[in-house]
Amino acid sequence: MTPSTQNDLPVRGDRWRPSNPLLENVIQKYIDEAQRDACDTTGNTGTITGGGLVLVGLGIILALGTGNPLAAIFVVIVLALAGLAFMGVKAPPLRLDPLQILAPMGGPGNLPAGYLVHPLAWKAGMPEYLRGVPERRLRIAVDLCRRHPGAVTDLLRLVERSERWVAERQPGKDFSPAGRDAEVAVFANRLIEQQMRNVPVAR
Repeated sequence: MTPSTQNDLPVRGDRWRPSNPLLENVIQKYIDEAQRDACDTTGNTGTITGGGLVLVGLGIILALGTGNPLAAIFVVIVLALAGLAFMGVKAPPLRLDPLQILAPMGGPGNLPAGYLVHPLAWKAGMPEYLRGVPERRLRIAVDLCRRHPGAVTDLLRLVERSERWVAERQPGKDFSPAGRDAEVAVFANRLIEQQMRNVPVAR
C-alpha cells in the first residue's frame, strides 16, 4: 500500500515495520526534547516579571491615592489579565523544524531503511525529508525497505539509480506505469542482493 500523500505513513502490504527498542527510545528522546524546546517560554519570563512588578507598584499607588485597596486590587487584576491576553495574541506561533529533530543522528535519512515505514520516524521529520521524492519512487522504496541493509538515503538513491537504468537501457520498450515499476523493482532487488553478499547482515 502506498501513501496518498507524503504526510501519510506508508504501510507495507505485509504490515511489517522494524523493531529496535534502543533506537526507538533514542528517537523518542529527540522528539520530546524538540517539543520541549519549541514550547519553551523562557524568552517571555523577563517581560512577565517586569509587567508584574509594574502592576504591583501601580496597585500600591492606587491603594494609597484612593484609600480603597479593593478597587486597586481589582484594577491590577483587570490590567494583568488584559496584558496576558495581549501577549497571547501577539506571541509568535511555536516553530518546530522537523528536519532538526534527528540532526544529532544525521537526520531522518540516516535511519535504517526499514524506518521508512515506522511511525516514530514519521513524527521525527521523515515526511519533510521525503518532500520532493516522487510517489512512485517512494512506493518502490517502501516495498524494498525490509531487505535493504543501509539507510533510508541509500535506499532512495538505489531506487533512483534503478529508475535511470531502466529508462536508459530499455528506452524503446512501451511500459505501463506498473510494468516500469516492476522492472525498476527487479533491478533494485538485484542491487540489494549484491550489497547483501558484499556486506553480510546479522539476522
